[in-house]
Amino acid sequence: MIAITVAATRSYLYAFPQCVRAVAAAAWHLSEAHFILATDESREAKAAAEVATRELPEGWKVTVLNLPIKDDASTRYKEAAQLRIAALQGAAFAFARKIRATRCLVVESDTIIPADALRVLEWTLSMPTADGQPHYDIAAATYPNGLFLGGFGSQTHQIAEDFLPAERRLPPRLRLVLEACEARLKSLKRPENIAEAEATHRLADREHRRLGRLRERIKACPPDGNIWEVTAKHGWRRRGWLDFAYPGIGRGAIVPSDWCGLGCTLLSRRALAHADFTGYEGKGTQDLFLCWHRWAPAGLRIACVPHIACDHIKRKSPDAPADSPEILHHRAYHELEGEHRGHLRVRTQPFVSV
Repeated sequence: MIAITVAATRSYLYAFPQCVRAVAAAAWHLSEAHFILATDESREAKAAAEVATRELPEGWKVTVLNLPIKDDASTRYKEAAQLRIAALQGAAFAFARKIRATRCLVVESDTIIPADALRVLEWTLSMPTADGQPHYDIAAATYPNGLFLGGFGSQTHQIAEDFLPAERRLPPRLRLVLEACEARLKSLKRPENIAEAEATHRLADREHRRLGRLRERIKACPPDGNIWEVTAKHGWRRRGWLDFAYPGIGRGAIVPSDWCGLGCTLLSRRALAHADFTGYEGKGTQDLFLCWHRWAPAGLRIACVPHIACDHIKRKSPDAPADSPEILHHRAYHELEGEHRGHLRVRTQPFVSV
C-alpha cells in the first residue's frame, strides 16, 4: 500500500487545493491509498482536511494529524520553522510506518505535481540491478527553488559549490584579500603546548570567520562564463545544483543525485524506515538532514528525475496574504522547440488560485 503525505502549517496551505487535485490526478490509477495530512490545529487546517476528503478519489483513506504547533510565518527558513516542518513530516512518516506502507509519496503543500509524476517515480524505484534488487530507494522529481533541485554534495558540504572562487570573476582586491586569508590559515603551525593551542585556536577562529564573510561576497561575483565555458577553462567537477551538475538536462532523464528536496519524492520501504528526524537541531533544511544523516549512511541511493518538473508556489515575503501578487507561481516545463527542446525551463508569474 502507498501512503501519500503532506505536511504544512496554516500559513503554507495557500495552494493546498491545487496540490490535492494534482495528487489525485497523478494517483488516479491507485484503487487504494492512504492520504496523510500533518498540520496544526488552526481553522485553515480544518478547511484543508475538508478539501482532501472532497477532492481525493473514492476508496482512499484520509487521516489528519493535528499537532499542537504554533505557526509563525515570520521565522521562515529559520531553525524554529525547520523544526516545525520536521515535527510534522516526522509524524506523517511515523504514521505511514504504522499502517505498514510499502511506499511513501512525499508532497509539499506548495508543490504542484504533474499528472505522470507518480507513475514515473514508481518506475524509477523499479529500476533493477543485475541481481534484480532495486537500484534506487529515493526517487525525487525536480522543481525550481531559485535553481532546480538535485545535484552533488558531501557530508561536509551538503550542496557543493556551483562555482569555486577560482571559477568566478573576482575584483583584484577581493582576490588578494582571499589569498592572504587562505595563506594565513595554511601558515598556522601545530601547537606544542596548551598556551600555544589556545592562541592558535583564536587565530584560526578569527580567520575562518573572515573567510566565511569573504565567501559570501564571492558568491555575488559572476562566474567565469556560462557552465560550458567554465568547464572548458577550469575542468569538470561535481557541482551542487541540477542546472550546473547536469547542464542541458530535462525530458526523458533520470540521473543519480547526492541530495534532494521533498516536494515530490517517492520513498521505498527502506527509505521510509530511515526517515526519522531524531537528533535534528534545525541546522540546515530537514530534507538535507534525511539525505546526509539517514539515507547516505544506510547506503540508500537517490534518483533525481528531471523528466518530471513540478511547479513551485512560493511567498515572495512571509507576510503576503493568500490573494496577494507576492505569492509567485514558478511554472516548470520542458522547452518544446529548437536545439534546446526538452531542456528544463521555468516561468514565473503571480499565483492565481482557481
